[in-house]
This record gives sequence, C-alpha cells and structure tokens, in this order.
Amino acid sequence: MPDQHTSADPVTGMLEGVQSLVVAFVLAMTFRGFVVEGFVIPTGSMAPTLRGQHLVKHSDQVGQDFPVGFDAARPINVQRLVDPMVGRTQPLPPAEQRRLDPRGGDRVLILKTIYPFFGPDRFDVVVFKNPTDTQGPSSNYIKRLIGLPGETIWLADGDVFAGDDAQSMHIQRKPNHVQRGVWQPVHDSDATPLDPSSLQRPWHGPPWVGRDGDDWSFSDRSWHHGGRGHAELAWDSSRLPLDDWLSYNMLMPSVQAEAVSDVRVSATIVPGAAGLDAALELESRGHLMRWSLGNGTATVSMRPLSGGEGVTASGELDPLPPGQPVRVECWHADQSLQLFVDGALVAVVHYGWGPEERLRWATGSAFAVAIEQVVGRATTRPRLRWVFDGAPLTLHRLRLDRDLHYRGGRLPSRATRNPTTAGNEALVALGSPGFATHPSKLGVLGEDQFLMLGDNSAYSLDGRLWGNPDPYVAAQIDSAPFVVDRRLLIGKAWSVYWPSAHSAWGIRVVPNFGQMRFVH
Repeated sequence: MPDQHTSADPVTGMLEGVQSLVVAFVLAMTFRGFVVEGFVIPTGSMAPTLRGQHLVKHSDQVGQDFPVGFDAARPINVQRLVDPMVGRTQPLPPAEQRRLDPRGGDRVLILKTIYPFFGPDRFDVVVFKNPTDTQGPSSNYIKRLIGLPGETIWLADGDVFAGDDAQSMHIQRKPNHVQRGVWQPVHDSDATPLDPSSLQRPWHGPPWVGRDGDDWSFSDRSWHHGGRGHAELAWDSSRLPLDDWLSYNMLMPSVQAEAVSDVRVSATIVPGAAGLDAALELESRGHLMRWSLGNGTATVSMRPLSGGEGVTASGELDPLPPGQPVRVECWHADQSLQLFVDGALVAVVHYGWGPEERLRWATGSAFAVAIEQVVGRATTRPRLRWVFDGAPLTLHRLRLDRDLHYRGGRLPSRATRNPTTAGNEALVALGSPGFATHPSKLGVLGEDQFLMLGDNSAYSLDGRLWGNPDPYVAAQIDSAPFVVDRRLLIGKAWSVYWPSAHSAWGIRVVPNFGQMRFVH
C-alpha cells in the first residue's frame, strides 16, 4: 500500500500563525500589565542613583567620565562645565565644554506584582502615579519611599526621623546594602590631575594636607609617610568643602550648599613596619567620633568635645602586617558609626538622638533656645583627619563619599496650582515650611499614605514640596497634599536594564552596558 502524505492547508497554517501571534501578544501584555514593566527616567531628581537625560563629560586629566544633568528646554551656559575631580572651579577644556551629546535617561524594570503581596519597605525606590498630575506628561514619578502609613515624619539635618507621634520619633537607618548603593563621591585620590601645569586655573593639591613638620609626600596618587612618630593628615575644607554639592547639577541654577557630616572615608593602608596605629577622627555635631586600628584591636568611639562620658565598641583584629595592604572603611551615617576592615564589619556604635537633640547638636544651639528658632540655622561644618603613630606607611585609594542629604525648603507657588481642599489652606500656604521639615508641619501620614523624596534633594520636586493633588485624586482617592496614596503605587524599581542610551544614526539605541545595575 503506498505511503499517504498529508499536505498542510495554507489557510489553516496562516490562521494558526495568527492565533499564535495573538496568544503571544496577550501573554506579553498580561506580563507587562501585571508582572514587570519598563520605565524611562525623565529627570535628574533621583541622580546619581538614576539618571535622566544627561551629558557624559570626560576629564583628560584623570581619564574618567562623569554625568551632568541636561535639559534641552533650559538655556545652557557651557562655561559652567567644570572638572569636579580636579576642582569645582576648574573649567573643562573648551572643546570638551562645547561637546554636547545628550544621553537618554536610564530605563528601569519595575516589579508590579510585589506590593499586592508584600508591603512597601522604607527606602525602596518606587514608581507611582504623580498625585499632582495623574493625566499629564509627568504622570509617572519615581522616588525613594521614606515615610510609611501611620507615621509622623521629621526631616532633620538631612536624615529621616519617624515615630507614632511627635514624641516618639527616632532615626531611620538605611540597610547596609542600600547605604552602599547611595554613597555619593566627593573625592578620590585616584582622580589626581596628570599635568597640573596645563590646567586653566592653579591646582593647589589634594584636599588632604599633612600637618606642618610631618614627613608626608604625595606621589603616584598615594600618600607616603616615612617616620615612626605621630603624624596627621587633615581634610582641608577650603580646597573642597564637605557639603551636598553634586556635579550632576552643575548646569542647574545655583543653590546654597548645605554642610554634610554623614560620610564614608576609605583607604588602603600599607604599614612600612610592625607596630602601626591608625585612626580616623571626625569632629561633628559637638562630638569627636573615632575609628581606630592597632595592637590587635579595632575600636569605634564617640564622646562630646566639651568632655563627658562617651560610647565605645571594640572588636578583635590581627595586628597590621608590615608590607601587606589593609582596606579600611569608616562610616558615619544615620547616627551610626561602623568600621569595616577588608570588607568585614568589625565594630559598630549607634547613637539615638531624636530630631530636636540632633538639630541642637548640629547647629551648636543651646537647649534653652526654642526649637522653632533652631530649625533652618546653618549646621557646623565637620572636621576630618587621619592620625598615625608607630611606623611608616603608605595610603592608596583614599576616597571620601557622602550620604544622601534631605533638605528642608519653603513651598513654591506651584504647591497651589491644583485647587486646595477646605481645611488644607495652612498646609499649602505659599512660603511656609516644606512638609515634614519643621515642628509646625510634621509629616503626619494616614493609614494608606506614603511620603516620597528624590535622592537629588537640592533639585527634586518631591513630597515635601509638591502640594495639592489634582482634582481627580482629590475627588476619587485622597485630598491630602504632599502624600502618595497606596492606590497610586505602581511597583518597585528593580534594575537598570538599558542604561543611558546614546545616539547612533540620530537614534538613541546604544546603551552603556557598563552601567547595568540593580537599584538600591
């Protein structure tokens, strides 16, 4: 019996192909609608964690690139483009200043299924519907969640304090994995100019300065000390202030920088002989904070500069071996001091001031002064120094980074761009303190309300400032200003999957693969 062959009906095959495409499309839309979706970062309010449209500038002197926020609708003064790795007033070469090749904003993946099953956590980076403009071009916002339902929030001296009411507020500390992700660079000894004589303005050297008479030298981007006696290496704030200035904002209108004391100082220490004692000292908020290594012990301590009892924590540590590099990280953030040696946490000290006590120590204000008069005063600038004794040494990869710093501020006119609900007039009064930034306007959150802030606080229109919700939100969801209702949450930012695309053939299609990263 001959073999029988069945030939496929072309029409049937076409219909099956169309059905497959429809099923694939439905599955893709379902996945996009309920599981994961991509968003483009439009602005620099979360910089440098997430970048909006920006320029990538290059420093020939240090061989490194750095991002600068860019807005095509804003007039650009290229003379403001400086080399932040060499100095905040050091102009870039004219050719580099004139090179304008904007990169697109980061594209991030958002996990949309997580919040129906797990509550949002503090310090998550969240995408949500903008309560002030749910239908306009800026209807989707991305910020960091800092206030949870039912809490009372006070932003004091750059940090977040929260509690059940005004009397129970305490510091909110970021988890270490988040803290590592948000450190913002201030100085790196590896970013030292190759040829200072060719700079347009004089370079006065790195911001770390040896004490007069100490046997210090700086070469090959490293510090060297040849003696065995007491030696100090101090931070010179006149060369580079410790504040919340951010190079990403150099094309933005100037604002007064605010002092920052939450810093990370790290270095690779190579002892030249046995017996080296090493310590970092930070004078801040009326206290001396100290991280020290030596004699088989690692110690973190804090005591008032005026004298009195302090707190100390210690851990065992092998003596620093001669000729062997040891990586040291000294953290001061969120009222916590931590000491890491070769990546391992060896000693921790926490201190538990409330927001009022914190502001008084930070500004040097007497406790007899009303707290309303203390808020808004300039904080005292920190002082930093390394202290060594007992052996010669070399310091490599000496870095300084600062923490996020949440500002206060006064409400702009756009806070009342949307209608004000009766009873909220005082909350949104023009020129009044920002939400959660003053004892007269603490951030009191309802049972389904969250407070969101941008990492780039100096240039972020966020929950402390944006004011009234739009009419739809006020009528259908929540009429309270400044907050995000739970029903407006979209999802948690998970990763940057298509970073900062630049143009090819006039189309932004080429991502910076080296910047693919998880979002912290």
